[in-house]
This record gives sequence, C-alpha cells and structure tokens, in this order.
Amino acid sequence: MRLGDEIKDKRLKLRLTQDQVSQELHISRQTLSNWENNKTLPDIQSLISLSNLYGLSLDELIKEDTRLQKKIKIKGNFEDMIMYLGCIVVPISIAFLSGSLSILVSSAGILCILLSKDIAEMLEKIFTK
Repeated sequence: MRLGDEIKDKRLKLRLTQDQVSQELHISRQTLSNWENNKTLPDIQSLISLSNLYGLSLDELIKEDTRLQKKIKIKGNFEDMIMYLGCIVVPISIAFLSGSLSILVSSAGILCILLSKDIAEMLEKIFTK
C-alpha cells in the first residue's frame, strides 16, 4: 500500500477529518489531501508527526512505499554529498590556489555547505521524475 492510502485509511479509522489532522500537523488541508492522493510526499518531520498522531511506526508508514524510500535515500545522499564536497573544497582551495581563483572556489565551497539542503532538493526533483 502506498503512503497516501495508508494515512487516509488510518485517518478514516480514527474518524478524523482532513481539517482536524491538518490543524494538528500545522499544514494546509490541501497538503494533506495531496499526500492522501499520492500526489506529493511528506518530509521526514511530517512523517514523524503522522506517525505520532496515528500511532503508527515510521517503519509501517515507509516500508510499503518504494517511491518514498527512494526520495528519502536520494535526498539524504545528495545533501550529505554536497555538504562534504563543500567541506573539502574550501580548505583545498585556500591551501593550493591563490588570488581570485582561491576566493571563487572557496566561495563555491561555502555556498555548497550553506545551501546543501536546497541544492539537494533541486537535484532530487531532477532525478526522481
């Protein structure tokens, strides 16, 4: 069963409305509707909140939905990889490059560190289509 079907079934069994759940999770009703209709996937914090609200383990929510597993794996891998790249590029550029090239490469490394989450999300969109 896909995640959306699972959370919709559980919500209905608990006799909760989409409005009640969305208020509890601090999200819009439309966001919940998109999750339940398998149009979009929740982030990890929302999964934890759903798990707590519905009394389901994260394992129960994630295990059957391979699309969600792939999203979590890719996003985590990209974010870590980009962060590590930035952490490696900055000291190497300072040690081995000089002048404007050192500043340019160091700046790129710092941006990788600061924007690793945003860059990972962009790459995730490209690679999970």
